[in-house]
Amino acid sequence: MEPKNNFNTRRSFLKNITWGATGLSLGSTVLQSCAEVNAQSDISSVAATLKGNIGTTVTRKNIATMSADDPELQLLKDAIGILRKRSADWPLDPAGWSENGALHTKFCATTEFSYQVHYSWYVWPWHRTYLWTLEKKLQHAVREPKLALHYWDWTKKPGIPEQYQGGDSNPLYNDTRRVNPDDIIPFDFMNMGPALRARKFSTFGGYPFYKDGSEPQIDGMAEQSFHNNIHNWIGGEMAGFVAAGYDPIFYGHHGNCDRFWQAWLDADPDHQNPTDEEFLEKVFYFTDEKGKPIEIKVKDVLDTEKLGYRFEDLNFNSPDGDYNSREDLIVPSYEMVKASSVYNTSIEEEQKVQMLTKTDGNEVTQVRLKFERAKLPYMPYCSRVFFLFGNTEPSADNCKYIGTFTILPIVSAEEGKLEKDVYMHVEITKGIAQKIQNKEAIKVFFEPVQVRGRNIPDEPLQIEEITFELLT
Repeated sequence: MEPKNNFNTRRSFLKNITWGATGLSLGSTVLQSCAEVNAQSDISSVAATLKGNIGTTVTRKNIATMSADDPELQLLKDAIGILRKRSADWPLDPAGWSENGALHTKFCATTEFSYQVHYSWYVWPWHRTYLWTLEKKLQHAVREPKLALHYWDWTKKPGIPEQYQGGDSNPLYNDTRRVNPDDIIPFDFMNMGPALRARKFSTFGGYPFYKDGSEPQIDGMAEQSFHNNIHNWIGGEMAGFVAAGYDPIFYGHHGNCDRFWQAWLDADPDHQNPTDEEFLEKVFYFTDEKGKPIEIKVKDVLDTEKLGYRFEDLNFNSPDGDYNSREDLIVPSYEMVKASSVYNTSIEEEQKVQMLTKTDGNEVTQVRLKFERAKLPYMPYCSRVFFLFGNTEPSADNCKYIGTFTILPIVSAEEGKLEKDVYMHVEITKGIAQKIQNKEAIKVFFEPVQVRGRNIPDEPLQIEEITFELLT
């Protein structure tokens, strides 16, 4: 038996909420909508589910702004509690919390490369579908089609929101997290500006997937930076692909990443999703609200309104502010620079000219650092990246902060182990492009970042043959 819902909470919720798509009040329309949902609950068809969403668009909100007694938040907790109880009664219940978490493990922690959705352009549509199917399970659990997932806007609340705290009595709590309740995310971990300014989806969201191993797998700027950084900062189950889907904060974090995808599309009319058939026709495998297997194509999840949800807003905390306005405050440990390895870079002369041309009318442009990872001290590896100019001692004048990145494991299509080649998207200013054009010696320094509960090893990241590649 599933636990009874909090009917007083639900009554208050139904009294106050309105249709997101039509502005109509509830009343008899709710009964009709619920009947439609129940009538189609035996049909494991994406088309039927999408059709059933018409007129029932829900709004996903920033969980950090919701009060502790908010009826929408309580309904979400009730629904998660039901999914948890299902798993407690039967761990293999496909509509339970444990099996939902296992879906993430299967497609994100796998060394079966044909299943892996990271390190390519599939990462964001797969995770959108993952959140959407969970939302359907939660709605079905409490028989309420207006229940909405949430997002955690860490640019406005750069710490674990109290809604995720409170101990085991809170269904949103997870005791594996390594951070303290009052810890603050370093501001450079959340730098979304470069990804927002990425001109192409490949730079922003990842490159095509080559399951035959003919080309390297390359993740996009959003995944490499704030997505990976915050996963690692939280620690515990969130710091690895194997168990991240079991922590409820995963859905707040990825809800914000999903929101950022929409913000990127809205930021510039030239920002477009891929139109390649290989992208649009890709099939994902999930389970519906009753745990029945379903197949969903990428082309079916590119419009959140058609999926039945929208975001409360797309306003982040100045992700598109002046480049390096605060990053200038980030300087490396000069003693560490002297004691550690720095790496010479190479770039073709033609690329130098193109790079300066690209930045001539723009303050910034994106380039790609390519290097061979000879040895990685530990995983995940979080580091701040600096360019060092000239052959003088490192100082504030010749050390320029480029970005903060977390490197996660990459599986090989053929060998099933860590890939040696690493591709890192970075944004450079017009001034840096000019230095490169002037043939100033340029080196790269990786400074490991200390996060709570994990030690930085004495040995540095060892890499070889680092090169620049201008992104077209």
